[in-house]
Amino acid sequence: MKKIILIAPLLVSSIYYAQIGINTSNPQTAFHIDGAKDNATSGAPTATQQANDIAVTSTGNLGIATISPTEKLDIASGNARIRGINANIGVGGTDRVVVADATGVLKTINFNAYGLFHARLTGSQSLAANTLTTLLFSTPLSTSPYYNYNTTTGTLTFNQPGNYIVTLQASFSDCAAGTQLVLGIRPIPDAAYLGRGSHYTGAATAGTIGELMNYTTLIVVPAAGYQVRLTAASNAASTVLATETGATGSGNVTNVTIQKI
Repeated sequence: MKKIILIAPLLVSSIYYAQIGINTSNPQTAFHIDGAKDNATSGAPTATQQANDIAVTSTGNLGIATISPTEKLDIASGNARIRGINANIGVGGTDRVVVADATGVLKTINFNAYGLFHARLTGSQSLAANTLTTLLFSTPLSTSPYYNYNTTTGTLTFNQPGNYIVTLQASFSDCAAGTQLVLGIRPIPDAAYLGRGSHYTGAATAGTIGELMNYTTLIVVPAAGYQVRLTAASNAASTVLATETGATGSGNVTNVTIQKI
């Protein structure tokens, strides 16, 4: 009896992973498009050659005009445009504002609070006649990276240049009728006022109820690190009250509010 032996060939299937290039035989990432077909056949393309490239890395980052994207979407140069954006209106008070940091990375901020600084006077301060006094405020109740405030020296440092609205409010007590009251903003080192407001008391004041004064102005901060101090003065001895107390209760009365615009 004859035996027939069948030998089946061994089938080996191999899967090869490779980088894919369009318009280039020299792809640098998992998926690489050379828009102008101007890249060299070896080596990495120059910055000029990359300007028309699109690249997707093995980590899923998408680069436009760069083959080395460091974010999920990284545009090396050029502008981004969303044509239908006006049809999707944001909600004030809940939506956040998108900004770019110094390296171009997009981030969101709460714009309503981001540029605001607000602080209250630490305690009542005595003013000698015709003497400029720096008002000392407590740790700010609201602030942002735009500001640093030294509660010991009263020095306010601006960390970004720009335009700032400053509102000073103070209550002056223990002064006679007709006393001149002055609130101001002065640079460090000291020079002429950046902003100054004055007022004359209509009647004598004493104790825990004073003559209220408000002053609002705009100051232009020329550079990061610019410093000012907030001051008060009067032409006769007086007191700047931190808190007023009356028949209806007590509350802060001298404070400062600053808003970057």
